[in-house]
Amino acid sequence: MLPPISPHTKHIVIDLQRLFAEPHGWHVPSIADILPNVVTLCQTTAENTRYSRFITPPNPQAAMGRWQNLYQAYPQVTGLDAAILDLIQPLKQIAQPVQIFDKTTYSIFPAIQPHLDQTDTLILSGAETDACIYASLLSVVDLGLRVILATDAVTSSDQAAHEATLNIIARRLPNQVELATTFEILAAWPR
Repeated sequence: MLPPISPHTKHIVIDLQRLFAEPHGWHVPSIADILPNVVTLCQTTAENTRYSRFITPPNPQAAMGRWQNLYQAYPQVTGLDAAILDLIQPLKQIAQPVQIFDKTTYSIFPAIQPHLDQTDTLILSGAETDACIYASLLSVVDLGLRVILATDAVTSSDQAAHEATLNIIARRLPNQVELATTFEILAAWPR
């Protein structure tokens, strides 16, 4: 059973964008499987939900440092129409512009950090478990905040890596990260 969740909690939806939901080179087909749980969390905690968008560069050479290597391997995700970077539906309808944070690296930090005053707990959902979710999760751990990973509201294009990351978190970070289902989170979060 998940201990009670503080009223000073934020839910962060990581990178549920058309870029990943559609076949543009970084396709994550299983987003459709987690979307109902993510939407449930978003609708239940609307004012306390924040969203990240992963913004790709106009071309590989415009990326910083070793990010150029990534974009040279995936040039099809550079120079995209801005609409492809939008949140997927129905999240695009739910999210207010002030709740959306753009990032060019895996973690949503430091972009969101100035907007978390009085926040003591973060709930993470979205994609991909073994990249942007994991990087953001470690940033939350580093800040000393309580972090809860919504296990049925995260996914990856590589299901083996998704499962391995959940196992690593459970084995290596049990004192700093809580794993819970959407139902368990909502049951523990007063609204």
